[in-house]
Amino acid sequence: MQHNFKLLLSSIVLANLLLAPNAHAAMKKWVDEFGQVHYGEHVPFQYLRGEHSEINEQGITIHRSKKMKTEEEYNAEALQRRIQIIADKKRQLEERRAALRDRVLIDTFTTEKDLMIARDARLDSVDSQISLAKTLIKNDEKKLNDVKIRIKEIEKSGRKAPDNLYKEVSSVSKQLETNRSFTEDKKNERAYIIESFDADVKRFRVLMKAKKAAKLKHQEETLEAYPE
Repeated sequence: MQHNFKLLLSSIVLANLLLAPNAHAAMKKWVDEFGQVHYGEHVPFQYLRGEHSEINEQGITIHRSKKMKTEEEYNAEALQRRIQIIADKKRQLEERRAALRDRVLIDTFTTEKDLMIARDARLDSVDSQISLAKTLIKNDEKKLNDVKIRIKEIEKSGRKAPDNLYKEVSSVSKQLETNRSFTEDKKNERAYIIESFDADVKRFRVLMKAKKAAKLKHQEETLEAYPE
């Protein structure tokens, strides 16, 4: 009888332990939309997407769940990554172009004077094109003026000027506009050539200085390796 009572008592205690809340279970911690901190056994559904954590009975955080990002935040991050990729590719391309330009400068030119000769040759070519365009402009302006005078004289006499004269005015006007635009483009090209070669000269000086320093360093290392 006493043995059965002990068994019954043990069963009741075991059941109570199984049914009782786990005293050592981690507590959940979350913050609501008003910034208030809450603790509980379970994070409410509406706060699961937000940042929350688990803390043990000593109050130490044992796990942290980061805030889930919204679709807008994911899209913004994806866009930022694409922008960064494009920027990196652009930077790499510029670096390759700069390296190629350095090789061209070193391999093509020996002195700054060589650079000036090359610059002047390109400027002479552009200046010749500008001069020719200006001559064409001057001739077209005279031609246009003459045609307009003929039309005016014919109209003064009470007659209608032939259609071919009006067509000529239109044609010469268009040619004038083309030549003027060409001249402006060549002037801009001339300015670019000067600016570009000025930058090349500065870069050439830096490269030659570095080349000279490397040569001196090599000579010093050779002397150290093979002293007299």
